[in-house]
Amino acid sequence: MSQRPRSYDVVVCGGGIAGIAAALAAARQGASTALVEREYAPGGLATLGLIIIYLPLCDGAGQQMSGGLAETLLHLSLAMGPGEIPEPWRNPQATAETRSGQRFQAAYQAAPMILAAEQALLDAGVNLFYGAQISGIADQGRQLTAVRVETKQGREWIRARCVVDATGDADICYFADEPTVTAPDNRRTGWYFSHDGQQVQLHQLTDPLTGDPPPGSRFYDGTDLDDISQHVIDGRQMIAAHAARLRREQGLAHYPLLIPAFHGLRMTRRLAGPVEFSDDRHEGGWFPDAIGMIGNWKQSGKRYSLPYRALRAVRHDNLYAAGRCISADRSGWDLTRVIPSCAVSGEAAGTAAALQALQGLAAAPETADLQAVLRGHGVLLRPDLFDRVIEE
Repeated sequence: MSQRPRSYDVVVCGGGIAGIAAALAAARQGASTALVEREYAPGGLATLGLIIIYLPLCDGAGQQMSGGLAETLLHLSLAMGPGEIPEPWRNPQATAETRSGQRFQAAYQAAPMILAAEQALLDAGVNLFYGAQISGIADQGRQLTAVRVETKQGREWIRARCVVDATGDADICYFADEPTVTAPDNRRTGWYFSHDGQQVQLHQLTDPLTGDPPPGSRFYDGTDLDDISQHVIDGRQMIAAHAARLRREQGLAHYPLLIPAFHGLRMTRRLAGPVEFSDDRHEGGWFPDAIGMIGNWKQSGKRYSLPYRALRAVRHDNLYAAGRCISADRSGWDLTRVIPSCAVSGEAAGTAAALQALQGLAAAPETADLQAVLRGHGVLLRPDLFDRVIEE
């Protein structure tokens, strides 16, 4: 077993979009930062899972909602590969009226995003640890002191002043005995690329998102070993059956060209904090402790702020959740799990963790201090865009 000491100001667990944003934000503040990832590439579902649509940074009515690293990562997704931001959003002089109805989003490709994101992390001075499976934590009172990882050389401990849980499954929160909620009703999915001898095509396969699963399918708990394994197997069989049907119906040499190297589980486990962000209850409302804003990828004209309290652990003062790990009810979870929201919460979590570690604070930095730093890095925080203040 390796005896090399590993100690950082901030340890970010999970290298999806939220983890990338958290690590970049922490390193930008000058914190020594490690990003721990069980796979061998950054991006998670957004790269290895082939979910290659960078959903909107706007409200659909011409108003940009998310800036900072959420916008930076959108441009990064296109830096080394194909894809284009809609013209009204490329023109800084364009009016909200001109942009209305044209979402600030882009389709990209996974391989260029992997290369660009990894280089950005390396350029920022982030230490990347691939092939490292989080398996536990160490704590002392209300402080996490280290995370435990399983590696090719056995078990290792990585010491941390602050930790960001960007695992997508709230693994750190779970190991730390934080209150969590699990979703046992994930659905079968399998995005993949096919080739028919002439062109490449993306297929976005998924079971219906409402109602009972179709015959031959079922629900999956994304924290259960058997369910996770079966979800991956069933998704691949879904892809194989779809490709076979295309060959029968179209008479072309359809075959799968690229399939996911990552599960397609959407919502698995998340923190249950004092405030649960909600689409149903919080649309159009401004949280005084907001750390960013998002739109609704499903509907135009909706605006949301994300509360700092949804990122902060309950039982540990130096643990932050990011991405789909943050505290949200079922309606809010469907918004916090997507790429722009993950970047927004990841940037806030990484920044807060770095400020706390560098300033030697026993607890999270004050809201006003965090908001000031985030605004300085281009994060949009505009209470004037909301018609009410949320007091809860």
